[in-house]
Amino acid sequence: MKARGLWKSWLELFEEEAPDAPRFDPAHLAVVLVACQAAVGLLFWLLWTAMVYEGGFGRGEGALGNALALIILVVVVEALRRADRRHAKK
Repeated sequence: MKARGLWKSWLELFEEEAPDAPRFDPAHLAVVLVACQAAVGLLFWLLWTAMVYEGGFGRGEGALGNALALIILVVVVEALRRADRRHAKK
């Protein structure tokens, strides 16, 4: 009986989908993957610039870059916080 159940579940993978089943466009999936990679790359770059670039925050020649990255991070975090609060009120 167990083998029959496994065989039946295997065959169900190849059956036609119902017409009302949601359709997923591969292009949308690709856009989501690329956007996530870009967001993670941007976050990594900002954090690296704020904490590591030219010796870290407030040291040496890279202080302007460190401060600018920190300001951008604060602005992004505040924008996300406000968007979350606005959505929570609804």
